[in-house]
Amino acid sequence: MIGLPLDRALELFGPEESVTTIEVRSRKGSAGDDARVIKTEQTEAGTVVYWSRFRTTTE
Repeated sequence: MIGLPLDRALELFGPEESVTTIEVRSRKGSAGDDARVIKTEQTEAGTVVYWSRFRTTTE
């Protein structure tokens, strides 16, 4: 899951599975254009998916 685009990672979970998403941001607050999974965690309540935006295009 780590490194996958957020929308693709969420598609891989079944409709019956409980998934919570948490956005992680840098202290600098850099703008990103690509949401990627950086960590997953199993809890008693379900799965927690941590994600962040990465700048993948250069200008």
